[in-house]
Amino acid sequence: MKTLFKLFLRGLLLITPIVITVLIVYKLGAVLDSMVSGLLTFINIPHYPGVGILFAIVIITLIGLLSKNWLSQKLFSLIDKVFTNVPLVKVIYTTIRDTLSTFTEGKKGFSQLALVHIPGSDIKLLGFITNEDMDGFGLNGYISVYLMQSMQWAGNLILVPKEMVTVLDMSVEDAVKFIASAGLVQKDNGN
Repeated sequence: MKTLFKLFLRGLLLITPIVITVLIVYKLGAVLDSMVSGLLTFINIPHYPGVGILFAIVIITLIGLLSKNWLSQKLFSLIDKVFTNVPLVKVIYTTIRDTLSTFTEGKKGFSQLALVHIPGSDIKLLGFITNEDMDGFGLNGYISVYLMQSMQWAGNLILVPKEMVTVLDMSVEDAVKFIASAGLVQKDNGN
């Protein structure tokens, strides 16, 4: 009976990440498909499963193409100005806009893994350097380090003196896996 239970657990551990990934991709596709389905029906285009995803990709690409011309830049600038002047919307919009631009415009983002040394102890924290200049906050010599919480996608941002941080040579992907799994997943050594 013990062997059967171990086999069941092994199977569960193997299939769970696959099932969760498939469900997330499926749900995202279903949401996109249902959003476009009503529009396609409205303009008398027959709806086929998956057309919504294709339609969304085409529309997003067209918006990217149009963003290069003068009129569209003015329109997006106007939308940006409106969104940044509405109190609650401003916080949500600018946070999302700035975070996405960090990843799309080649800014550093989570490019450096850091080991933060806690003074007076042997405790060390793993995190990602997000900003190396905290002078604007009156914290000369400090940097910001994002500490992910293990086993969930949340974290804390801490500001620490530069001398308390050591940059580690590890890929961001390996570091995120290691931290998110609470240290259960080890660094990939190319195996």
